[in-house]
Amino acid sequence: MKPVNLFILILVFSFGSAFSPGKQSFEDVQKTYSRVYQAYKEKEQLINERCEKFGIPPERFGNMYIRVFKEEREMEVWLQRPDKKFVLFNQFRMYGNSGTLGPKREEGDRQIPEGCYHVSNFNPFSNYHLSLGINYPNESDRMLSTAARRGGSIFIHGSDVSIGCIAMSDDYIEDIYIVAVKARNQGQTKIPVHIFPFKPTAENMDRHRGRDEYKVYHDLWTNLAQGYQFFEKNNRLPEISVNSKGYYEFADPELAEMK
Repeated sequence: MKPVNLFILILVFSFGSAFSPGKQSFEDVQKTYSRVYQAYKEKEQLINERCEKFGIPPERFGNMYIRVFKEEREMEVWLQRPDKKFVLFNQFRMYGNSGTLGPKREEGDRQIPEGCYHVSNFNPFSNYHLSLGINYPNESDRMLSTAARRGGSIFIHGSDVSIGCIAMSDDYIEDIYIVAVKARNQGQTKIPVHIFPFKPTAENMDRHRGRDEYKVYHDLWTNLAQGYQFFEKNNRLPEISVNSKGYYEFADPELAEMK
């Protein structure tokens, strides 16, 4: 968790959620901030070229999806092409890591959350270069935690170091931040961020299931693996809800449309 200037976050969030046609776009507003402007100056052309390589015209920037694997210290950034299929746009190494495997359940536990989140704010004034806030604690966290104080202020940020956040290098966070800005500018108001303890393949699930210290997390990890497997199989994101026990339910949006 990081110290955050509340006034700045309110200001940034208001820019991120309240602009209308005829005014500056979200992307234009973000470019007025010096760190974002400099990152765009150095990297926008390369990012646009990479988009074109994957069949994504820069003017039709697709939806963004972020996957994080704590044990492997990897972040994946996926983009949706015009044909609705997702492509793996880039992979990044996590530079800072804290805590152990297992979800975040209380303030000060140094844990990186595990679950299905979305980008909740953009902070171009971050103490850690640039940062993207995620909506921890979400509904599942609030139901599964018994702590009086669950903590908050969880970010994907630069500066290499973390206490409960997802820390990247300054170079990497610039790439991630620009892609997120472009996705938001195209109308994606909630960029999914799914955080897994590890890549929940059958082999990895079996490997961790037998360890006594992880038994308390088995139900959650099995639940999260369902969402992972849905994306792996269908190359699209499920609709996600939280049931009465606090676990995620993953529904196929295409099947729902057919009903």
